[in-house]
Amino acid sequence: MPTPNRILEGVRIVSFTTGYAGPYAARLLAQYGAEVIKVESHPGGLDTFRHYGQGNNVNAAPRFIECNLAIRSMTVNIKHDDGKRIIKELAAKSNAVLVNFRPQVLGRLGLGDDELRKANPSIIILKLPGLGETGPKNWYGTWGFNLNAFSGMTYLWNHPGQDRPVGSQGVYPDHLGFISGPTIMMAALLRQRLTGKGSIIDVSQGEVTAYTLGVSYLESAINGVDPEPRGNQSLTAAPHGCYRCQGDERWCVVSVTSDEEWRRLCGVMGNEALAHDPRFATCIERRRNSQELDAVMSEWLATQTVEDVAHRLQALGVAAGVVQNGTDLCQDPQLRHRDYFQNYDASPIGPFEVPRGGILFKDQPEEDIPLTPDLGAHTEQIMRDVLGYDDDAIAKWKGEGVLV
Repeated sequence: MPTPNRILEGVRIVSFTTGYAGPYAARLLAQYGAEVIKVESHPGGLDTFRHYGQGNNVNAAPRFIECNLAIRSMTVNIKHDDGKRIIKELAAKSNAVLVNFRPQVLGRLGLGDDELRKANPSIIILKLPGLGETGPKNWYGTWGFNLNAFSGMTYLWNHPGQDRPVGSQGVYPDHLGFISGPTIMMAALLRQRLTGKGSIIDVSQGEVTAYTLGVSYLESAINGVDPEPRGNQSLTAAPHGCYRCQGDERWCVVSVTSDEEWRRLCGVMGNEALAHDPRFATCIERRRNSQELDAVMSEWLATQTVEDVAHRLQALGVAAGVVQNGTDLCQDPQLRHRDYFQNYDASPIGPFEVPRGGILFKDQPEEDIPLTPDLGAHTEQIMRDVLGYDDDAIAKWKGEGVLV
């Protein structure tokens, strides 16, 4: 898939990020051409994902590598006065700062909004805290899992009648955050280019997630009724569910929205008489007898190969699909056709491939996404090329522990 690595060329962003949402937002900006400088000051790095690998090699953590492709890495002791000065000088020569540390962390280090804006009045400061910069819960440490729960998503992502919330392993707040961040950054960069003015932007990952559940909040606010988990049920379709097929954890989803589709489905089942069964003849009756209908579907689909039955139903206009696992996705012909995966033959974790991003620019040449650099790999280069310091100054600061 063509990767427009030059579309943001000339934009420089200083990144104070950890975990998933902030680093991946930075990766996307770097992937499309921005010079993103990730600042870390501790010898082992400031990003928690550096420590999610096997062994003690902070450059060999798979999740960190995935989230930090294409960035540049700079190690500066930001607790040292000279380290703070270096960061302010870097901010003065940059368009933006991206940060997803807890609120006030940079401020307590002497690198808050006011200090950065003194260094560069037109700087954009984009923050991605879990629950926002202000409010009684702003200091909470958050991850995608607890933000799922905070927003109400964990409660609603369940089957009816369960005795406890189940939720999902997907960290949706992180994904929504790292998409929202670059999108808003584009708007701020356009404003900066047109007016010369900077922006301070506070993006609460929890609120971005809650926004996707707006209808549920509206129902509660207007009708005074708490929405309940619906599971696989639908108000307009029956059968509408996920059914086990032959094989280990192979599942097919089926959704029938009209009586004509139901008759076609019965034909595929080889049981056309079922189409005239009074319990299932109309959508209203099928929904009323949904438990019996699900039992019929489950018994039949347990004898079917998921790919085969899904294709046969699709061919007749009945909505059906395979519940794909990771192996399925890596081999999916649609994704392979679009060159969705970037392959790396060699890395600190060996050969691997990851998704590129999903945006296709047809008039841009295809370029590989650079591999994640080692911790501090670009420190000296940035000090020379961006900030203009010579080798003596760099050596002095290394000796003093300013450059880690």
